[in-house]
Amino acid sequence: MRVELVYTPGCTSYRKALHLLETVIAEERLPIYVELQVHEGSEGQTPCIKVDGEKLSDSAHQCVEELRGLISRRWNELTAMLSH
Repeated sequence: MRVELVYTPGCTSYRKALHLLETVIAEERLPIYVELQVHEGSEGQTPCIKVDGEKLSDSAHQCVEELRGLISRRWNELTAMLSH
C-alpha cells in the first residue's frame, strides 16, 4: 500500500497533514510508510494525500475518521488479496 503526501515548496500546512497521517497509521497499528513528494508548482498550495495513487478530496485529509476509514479499508483489501 502506498501513501503519499505531496506538497509544494513553501507549504506551511504539510507538517499538520503528515502528523495526521502518521497518527492514524500508528493508531491503526499498520506498517505503512508515508512518502513525501515535493511538487514544484505554485508555492504554498494545500498538501495532497494520495492512497494507492488515489487523491483524497481537499477536505478529506482534515477529517480523521474519513482518512482512518480509507486507510483501514485499503489495508484490509490488500491483506485479503494476499491471503487468497
